[in-house]
Parts: sequence; structure tokens; C-alpha cells
Amino acid sequence: MKQGCLGLLFVLMVSLVSASDACAELIWNKDTGWVDPLTLNPAVPDQRYKIATSMMIDGEYESAVKEFKGILDAHPDSDLAESCYYNIGQSYFLAGKYKKAFKAYETLLERFPGIRITGLIHQREFEAGTSLMQENPKASVPVFERVIEHNPQGPLAADCQVKIADAYFLAEDFVNAEPAYRAVIENYPRSAWAPYAMYRIPLSKLSLEARRDRDMGNLWKARDGFEEYLANYPDGTLVEEAKKKIHETEDLIAQKEYMIAEFYLRKKNPASAMVYLKRIADRFPNTRWADKSQDTMVFLQKINAVKK
Repeated sequence: MKQGCLGLLFVLMVSLVSASDACAELIWNKDTGWVDPLTLNPAVPDQRYKIATSMMIDGEYESAVKEFKGILDAHPDSDLAESCYYNIGQSYFLAGKYKKAFKAYETLLERFPGIRITGLIHQREFEAGTSLMQENPKASVPVFERVIEHNPQGPLAADCQVKIADAYFLAEDFVNAEPAYRAVIENYPRSAWAPYAMYRIPLSKLSLEARRDRDMGNLWKARDGFEEYLANYPDGTLVEEAKKKIHETEDLIAQKEYMIAEFYLRKKNPASAMVYLKRIADRFPNTRWADKSQDTMVFLQKINAVKK
């Protein structure tokens, strides 16, 4: 009797282990439900689709893409085509291949214009562009431009225009960043992004001119732009930052003018140098260059290089 019970217990344990192992093979998703890939026949389209989906869930993205494409090659007009194109895009996205993901989504839109998930696909393209922007800012610009083309006044349009501008800024292409930010204000003036764009326009000018030696036209425009932001959005979230940028801009202008003054001193033309030194002291009294200018003017007068 005791041996019989032990035998029954052993059979029960084996059955439980077998059941546990079987359940471990099952994969679930909302499209296919619970699936055991080992029991599926790849020669049957809908079962091959389940195999591909299981691969995608398991992180076997390249294999999943191969299977989805195989279904499309063999059955281009099947009811599975739309889902295959979408899942190819998803597989590429999850694999970090954002350009290929975008192209796959575009192929889906071209192959099935006006499908019910069009809005979702636009969102996926936007996400692909956002991820690509972290790797290669300029490469993301065509993605965002295309999303805008799909729906110029859609829910993602203003976001995409800001991303375009930010992408140029991240790439330090400030020449293109400025008009891209301006396009946000011109095309989407009621967008929540308008104050941000107004702030980033002079910031682009400032960033550009910080690289140049003597041309200060855009620096003055940058300063005026920050002042314009403060006038339009006195309670804006970027007020304190704009004030800091005004001081930074003034300090940079003063520095450049001081460098011009030094240039004239090297050319033994102290009278011209004094013009710039006085202007720095008068216009930018709160900058470090004002004190340096005052000291230099005192020195020039002390050695009688200029009239007092």
C-alpha cells in the first residue's frame, strides 16, 4: 500500500512538472492569444504569423521581420498583410533600427491609405523620429517633416515642428534652427510650444554668434528677442532663464567689443580703442568687461596715450 502511494505521488509529480514545462512554452499576445510555437505549422499563413509574433515577443526581431516579410511575399493580398507591415515596423523599432521602422510605417501607409490605425502609425513615426533624434539629430528631421505632411494641422504637427527645430539646435546648426523655431510661432501660434519657440529663437542667434569674432548684429537681435519673450510672457516658465541669457548676451557683446579695443591698441590707435572701452563701460556696467574697460581707460590716460 505504501509503495502504491509513493508510485502515485511520483506520477503526480511528473505530471505537474510536465504541465509546468508545457506552460513555459506558451506565449501570449492580444492578437494571437496563448500560443505554443512548437506546435504551429509555418506552411499555414495564420500560424506562420503567430510564429513571427512569438519571435517578436521573445526579442528575436530580425527573425520576426524575416517571417513577416515571408508571409507578405507569399500572400501579399491576405488579411494578414496590414498587420505584417505594422509588426515589421514595430520589430525594427524595438531593435533600435529607427530609420527602418519609419520606412516600414511609411510602406504601410502607402500600401493601405486611409486605414483605421492611421493616427496610431503617425504616432509610431513620431516616436521613431524622437528616438532617432537622440542618435543622429539631423537624420530625424525628414521623419518629423513627413509626419507634418501627413496632417499639417494634426495633433502631432506642432510637436513635430518643435522637434525639427530642436534637432537642428542639437546638431549645432543654429542657422536652420532659428527659422524652424519661427515656423512654430507662425504655423501654430496657439500651440503650447509658442512661448518655448519664442525663447529659443534668440537663443539660436546667441549660440551662432558665440562662435564668431566681430560680427555682433545677431547678438543684439538675440538680446532683443529675449526682451520680447519677457514682454510677451512675463509669467512664463522661462522668465528667469531669459534674464540669465540677456546677461550672458550682454557679457558676450562686451567681450567682443573689448577684443576690438585691444585690436586698435595693438595697431597703436588708442583713440579708436577708447570709443569701444567707453561704450562697454556705459552700456554694460554689470559685466566683467566694464571693470576691465575702466582699468584700461585709466591706464591709457595715465600714460597720456589719450586726452583726459
